[in-house]
Amino acid sequence: MTCRNVPDFVTDTECSHCGNYIEMKNAAGTIKYCHLTDGTLLLKKGDKVTKGKKVAQMGQSDNATVSILPSHSGSNSFFVHSDEVASYEFKSDTFLRVAMSLLPITAVVSYQIDAIWQLQFRNMYAGLCSTILHIFYFLQFYTHLKYKSKTITYIYTYLYHILIWIFKTGGNIIYFLYHHHEKNIFHQCIFALRTIQDTIFISFICIYKIRSYDPLICVQHKALFSVISRLEIILAILVPIFAQENLVKKTVANISLFILYDFFSVYYHLFTLRLKWALWLFVVFITISVVNEWLYFVNHQWYLCDQISTGFEFLAECACCLVIIWQFKLPIIILPSDQT
Repeated sequence: MTCRNVPDFVTDTECSHCGNYIEMKNAAGTIKYCHLTDGTLLLKKGDKVTKGKKVAQMGQSDNATVSILPSHSGSNSFFVHSDEVASYEFKSDTFLRVAMSLLPITAVVSYQIDAIWQLQFRNMYAGLCSTILHIFYFLQFYTHLKYKSKTITYIYTYLYHILIWIFKTGGNIIYFLYHHHEKNIFHQCIFALRTIQDTIFISFICIYKIRSYDPLICVQHKALFSVISRLEIILAILVPIFAQENLVKKTVANISLFILYDFFSVYYHLFTLRLKWALWLFVVFITISVVNEWLYFVNHQWYLCDQISTGFEFLAECACCLVIIWQFKLPIIILPSDQT
């Protein structure tokens, strides 16, 4: 919900810059403010706001409330919902809650199984199952494990992400051992770095959930079904390719990253400058990776193309993780002001 050159005080039904506003209700009536990505509030003179803590004090009413209203412009299948609407839809959709909780676990389990399979049978490809499901590993940022007790919520959140980390790290270690056996130092370094990257990424996601940070990017049922439908098309294309005996495919995330880029790009107009930079680097890195992977598939003697493809896939994953981490925003808490 980025808004540049915001007017000092927004009185229209929608901000002409970002299409969203915050509506505060107190005894004096309704006041509307523009909402920024970092949670900053533009208040009238006399109101108090603490930007670092995102705590605003206003009026003399004890019943101040906040609601972020979405823009209704655009007809894309991925809609930008407010936090209230997205949260309500998520809670009311049992299928979506269960799917978003199980799919990331399924992705990392399949990743480790494919790694074990490759270590045992010395396959020349990264694994069809993990290649298809890898996208859901990145979508763990929208998994909600909330219960009435905060303590139970924290425990489940920690255990959930620790479980994801165990399977993902286990797969990385197995791939590392495979390339160690093959005496491929370059790929050993990549999987060592990938283990560090996954640890940092999962740790940030877990911490942000514990601190109740809100994601800017919302995964609704329409978006999830769209992702699944695209995976079905890709699966139909990949099955005959993976059936070839001479297939050489060592990248895992390329397909997932391409779909994620298309998904993230819908929110481009809401991104901050650093998010836009990360998204552009994301698409550049993944394009270079895919081009070199296909060149290596055409001629297995071009080992440099294999290294370029693997290296830029890792960089694309780093950029994707940055987009996911940076899109989180602090929760906005409105407190009633003192009578004084």
